[in-house]
Amino acid sequence: MDDEFVFAGEESQIESDATRPWNILVVDDDVDVHVATKLTLENVRIHGRSLYLIDVHSGHEAISTLKANQQIDLILLDMIMENRESGLDVANWLRSESGCYDKPIIILRTGQAGVFKDSEILQNKNFNAIVEKSSLTRASFIGLLTKMLPGAEA
Repeated sequence: MDDEFVFAGEESQIESDATRPWNILVVDDDVDVHVATKLTLENVRIHGRSLYLIDVHSGHEAISTLKANQQIDLILLDMIMENRESGLDVANWLRSESGCYDKPIIILRTGQAGVFKDSEILQNKNFNAIVEKSSLTRASFIGLLTKMLPGAEA
């Protein structure tokens, strides 16, 4: 006989976490980026789980959404929206003021990589990855998400 205890409802919680979709917050002021992201990730499953995209169009909307939804697994965060540092401001708020030090995963996306010096970006530890939008292919984008989201072994 196994000495492991399972409390009522515990099995269903484990099952629901493993089967619920990944909640991905897409933060970008460019509507075309939202459309392209949806088309790219349509019907994609990562580690056996589907993707649920939540669209917002500004840093302010991102912070409001994050305050209201604690189930965000990953953020695709545009660097430049309302101003030059909108994306960095969201990441700084999330990691400093909100108390979410390691989750959700933040992937900073930029269409204007030359605006910031590499040293500025590398010194900011509030995000998990940075990618240039124009360099992403469908395969590399899905590969990045697969790498960043925890697998079954995590």
